[in-house]
Amino acid sequence: MWCKLSVSLSFIFLLCVSCGKNKKQANTEIVRETKQPSLELLWQTDSLLTTCESVLYDKASKTIYVSNINVGPWDKDENGFISTINTNGDITELKWLEGGLSAPKGMGMFNGKLYVNDIDDLVEIDIKKKQILNKYTVADNPQLNDITVSSDGVVYTSGSNSNAVHKLENDEVRLVAKDSLGRMNGLLWENDILYYLNFKTNVLGTLNFDTKTFNVLTEDIEQADGLVRLENGDFIASGWSGQLFYIHAKDWTKTLLLDTRDEGVYAADIDYIPETQTLLVPTFFHNRVMAYKVNF
Repeated sequence: MWCKLSVSLSFIFLLCVSCGKNKKQANTEIVRETKQPSLELLWQTDSLLTTCESVLYDKASKTIYVSNINVGPWDKDENGFISTINTNGDITELKWLEGGLSAPKGMGMFNGKLYVNDIDDLVEIDIKKKQILNKYTVADNPQLNDITVSSDGVVYTSGSNSNAVHKLENDEVRLVAKDSLGRMNGLLWENDILYYLNFKTNVLGTLNFDTKTFNVLTEDIEQADGLVRLENGDFIASGWSGQLFYIHAKDWTKTLLLDTRDEGVYAADIDYIPETQTLLVPTFFHNRVMAYKVNF
């Protein structure tokens, strides 16, 4: 009788210890699953960057380029300009390049050249000389918006009015694919995949180069504008009206990081500095660039 009772008590004790361990493990997993990405404001520039639409970080020079529309987003008024700021948020040169630009938007860089969209012109700039080298005109009022550059130097550009993606290759602009759904906006080339954002349909997707079709990965990014990829493979997308979303690449779910719509602070074509995990946000009519530490 005592032996049986002793064995039974030992069994109950072991069962309790085992349950305690399992409970601990379960709690640990819950904490891991509920950890959410977040943003922490680091700095903001002076409000001299008039209608700043796009930012582009150059790792080699640690310079941030800013395209400034200067009021009219689609007006051919030749009052647009490019600024440079440093990684502390100081404006190093307000008008690094002026003249010859009307409403500069998305930017890309390759081999010492800065590429800038300007309504119906894809503008090629020599960075060292601060000089416009070429303007590649796209017909039928495409309203060129964002730019991304492939690893081999092909420049892809989106047309918000043409609902199309074009490419500059061998000094010639050609149509890549056209979408009938809405206003094409943000582009990002990563690992031989072209990601896109659509301002009207509010989606993030990829372009299938074989079928010339636009696949959808996730939806409900209000007025989808800019896109960056993080070191862990996830993405951050901006919604022009003032939202920033963290997008989980494993299942394409979203986490809202920031919403400044009520304050009238916009979020246009963003960029990211991986060395410091800093997100750069041009605020359009708010006339500043804001920098956030990304915690993930």
